[in-house]
Amino acid sequence: MRNPPDIPTAFVQQMEHWLGSEARDLIAALSDKPWRGLRYAAVARPHGELPQSLAPFLGDGVPWAPDGFYLNPGPSLGYTVLHQAGSFYLQDPSAMAVAVALDPQPGERILDLCAAPGGKTTYAALLAARRGGAQLVANDIHRDRVLALAENVERVGAPCAITNESPDALAEAWPQAFDAIVVDAPCSGEGMFRKDPAVRAEWRPDAPERFQALQKDILRHALIMLKPGGRLVYSTCTLNPLENEQVVLWLLEHYPVELEPLPDWFEWRPARSDWAGNREEVRLAKRLWPHLGRGEGHFVARLRLCEPVADKPRRRSKTATPSTDKAWDGWLASLVTEVPPAWRRTSVRKTIVFADALGDLAVPSLRVLRPGPPLAERKGQVFVPHHAASRLLPVGLFRATVEIDEEAAIRYLAGEALTAPGGLDLEAPFCAVAHEGFHLGFAKRAPGRLNNLYPRGLRSTRIESLAALAGAVASSS
Repeated sequence: MRNPPDIPTAFVQQMEHWLGSEARDLIAALSDKPWRGLRYAAVARPHGELPQSLAPFLGDGVPWAPDGFYLNPGPSLGYTVLHQAGSFYLQDPSAMAVAVALDPQPGERILDLCAAPGGKTTYAALLAARRGGAQLVANDIHRDRVLALAENVERVGAPCAITNESPDALAEAWPQAFDAIVVDAPCSGEGMFRKDPAVRAEWRPDAPERFQALQKDILRHALIMLKPGGRLVYSTCTLNPLENEQVVLWLLEHYPVELEPLPDWFEWRPARSDWAGNREEVRLAKRLWPHLGRGEGHFVARLRLCEPVADKPRRRSKTATPSTDKAWDGWLASLVTEVPPAWRRTSVRKTIVFADALGDLAVPSLRVLRPGPPLAERKGQVFVPHHAASRLLPVGLFRATVEIDEEAAIRYLAGEALTAPGGLDLEAPFCAVAHEGFHLGFAKRAPGRLNNLYPRGLRSTRIESLAALAGAVASSS
């Protein structure tokens, strides 16, 4: 079989070993264009819908993700107002299945152990919000990747804590702490071959074996942190059975876990039991093959822990107490019409006031990037709302909100001041700025104008008009 350019010959040979003649179809599919996807993302409006202005860009719905759509061929939507507002998240259609498999339940404590860049975390937060909320912790061991995670979590308003730790450090601090854990494990990335040329270039024949060892180490520590009866969702974006079926087989043989059935997702296939010692239950895990489904290669398994792995449960730490700071309470009352209970339990780091999302998980030895969503910057007795706080509440809960059109929104995202409209609450010193019902950020009231508080580091003159992009797509079709 002649393989397409840039597909490693050793990879082709490995797939021929596992798939036989079917490998021809897989390799051919890896030369096609990747599938692109988009899903609804605004956690503060969990029952909302995508804006109508996105309709020209959307294709079919993603069968396994009720919030997801395939994107029609066309430009990237990453530099548009609605993307900056956190109304949608650009995500591979296949990756959307992981949060659906997690199936967050009301009030659960959930850990996304390898969370960056945040697609699965933010979708889990949205699904949890629809059921009344959950305590969500997102972790990534890599410093540069955890910063990207924080940016995406902030953009869509996911109210989670963010840590930057190794799995073994977390397992030592948090034995038997979580009801559910997601391990979207580092892998050889074979499922991303047609999407990312760099992944193809970096792949080596021994990659599956090397990553399998890492995956087992991460899972070993994840199970320590899981409560008896808790769920573990294991996923990869690779194709090799060494990192998929055989890792699941290792879990079944070495730990008190059992596989759970996943929903009957259209286009996903059962995992291969013949690649896992003919253990029939391995078929309860699922695969999306690039030549058989509309998505990139992915593997998902959900297991339940039957008995504790940790020797003893964690010690409970001291939780934050409700604020007794009259200045803080008074400022909150000037900002919002109804103060969320989570905003009264705060943690202050330097000058930033955070909502406390860690609760009794707080351990001084852990590297915590954010104990929860940032709410405000404190300067003496004066508070200025943090940009992240604008995404935590739906339109209507801030005392003063101004809705602006796309042209004004583009100027706002570039850092320009706005003209103050009439009818704003005269007692509210700060104003939320929104577009199509989604918050962009804050502005400070001044005579006849609204001074821009959009963070300087996020400001951009590259923001494109969604209407102009839709027109360009229509004219080219």
